[in-house]
Amino acid sequence: MEVGFICLGIQDGENDKIISSLEDKKKINKIFSECRRAAKEDKCFFCGNNVSSFCNSHSLPSFCLKNISVNGEVYFANKMVGSTRMDEQGGVKKAGTFQLICRNCDSKEFQDYENPDNYKNTVQPKMLAQIAIKNCLRMIAKRKNENQLYKKNLQTSLLGKNFNVDQREYIDLDLTDYIKSYEKAKRLRNKNWNGEYYLFFYHKLNYVVPLAFQGLVSLIVDIDGNTVNDIYNKSPDYHIQDLHICVLPLKNETVIMMFVDSMDKRYRPFYKSFLKLPIDEKLSLVNYIIFLYSEDVFLSKAIPQEILVNKKLKEVMQQSQVAVVQEVDTDIIQHEAEKVFSLQQHRSIPNLLDERYKLTL
Repeated sequence: MEVGFICLGIQDGENDKIISSLEDKKKINKIFSECRRAAKEDKCFFCGNNVSSFCNSHSLPSFCLKNISVNGEVYFANKMVGSTRMDEQGGVKKAGTFQLICRNCDSKEFQDYENPDNYKNTVQPKMLAQIAIKNCLRMIAKRKNENQLYKKNLQTSLLGKNFNVDQREYIDLDLTDYIKSYEKAKRLRNKNWNGEYYLFFYHKLNYVVPLAFQGLVSLIVDIDGNTVNDIYNKSPDYHIQDLHICVLPLKNETVIMMFVDSMDKRYRPFYKSFLKLPIDEKLSLVNYIIFLYSEDVFLSKAIPQEILVNKKLKEVMQQSQVAVVQEVDTDIIQHEAEKVFSLQQHRSIPNLLDERYKLTL
């Protein structure tokens, strides 16, 4: 059985329907807006209170975006992905936002980790919990929107035939896991209990990198090629385990950290191998994982042109986990995914965490 994976952005016409006219792009934007509205509930997801409007919550502290911005703007991942359906750049206020909680919760529940002064020393356990909450909320909002997009595309097909690849069963399973992780983090948000999360990498660079990122990824394989997550397993008894990654540009330095839920034992081989590596290898791997697994990375508009046109980096950023097959065999799909998402090629793309790319804004 031949297995392929959809690539994002403008391809040869098989993977993406190219939207060339302004009229079609307006239709796409209208569909996205309708789906976001349909996904909204009338209560704040955090406090449960009825609200008339939701806060534009950032997926990472806004000060990080400001520290890499040029004239108040940053590049979105789509600058490299090249999809005609998404914006390539925008202001800090619109970067990585989602609407799921009220303004009051957004302003008071994340004060510890969103205070740059709290990174002068090692982060506190409650800060990790607050980061985990924000990461889970971001993914919950995404999955709710995706459910609505699949429903809408069944009616219009405007988003392209491959968007009808049925992923909704996986979305529902993801939602269940993200909500469970969110509820644990919420219980821990104001407590400095050690041992609930394992912060296995915390490193400060004495320069500002040209990217900002905060999010969670579900590693498919570790450094040595061993399975971490069978992401195509549809059993409700199988739970995806997530890796939290942060690249937080401060005024004159950058904080990089990775942590996991201490109960997620499948990451042990990964972080044991990772911790044995020299720092340049560690940074290269963090850089590669972010670009391979997530579209929530933000780039400075001061980034060199050579990066923006780098073919290999574009290919990595365009890779998706959506498989295209004629017959469903999840074991075979997982096997092929482990090849595609191997970490052995991490040196093949520019490492934007390296000092050579530091910002001098």
